[in-house]
Amino acid sequence: MKTITGLSLTFWLAVLSLNSWAHHGYPQYNLRESSPLSGTIISYRMSNPHSHMTLSVVNEDGETEIWAIETLDTLRGMRSKGFTANTLQAGDVVTMMVSPALNGDRTAVFRSVEFEDGRIMPAPEEN
Repeated sequence: MKTITGLSLTFWLAVLSLNSWAHHGYPQYNLRESSPLSGTIISYRMSNPHSHMTLSVVNEDGETEIWAIETLDTLRGMRSKGFTANTLQAGDVVTMMVSPALNGDRTAVFRSVEFEDGRIMPAPEEN
């Protein structure tokens, strides 16, 4: 009985570790390219394993699109680049450099943000 329990436990630990490892791949994005995405911040949450933001964007047809954007950095990585929980506020108008999803979904990976006053985070030399 102990052998079966041990094997079962080993199996499930292996499965869980594979899921954790698989999460850190980003094959759905072209990370070699970045595109600008201008809009208004709806929400911003610094968290582990990655921070998230939503952006309201008016497209070329005048329609509003909601984009979900995830950072590559962990919470520690975002903090090391100068981000705090208050860096982005709902209502801020920004231009983000992002790597959009290859399949056309309104999801993207965050690269940098330019604020209305011209500040860019992280600074270009950190990208």
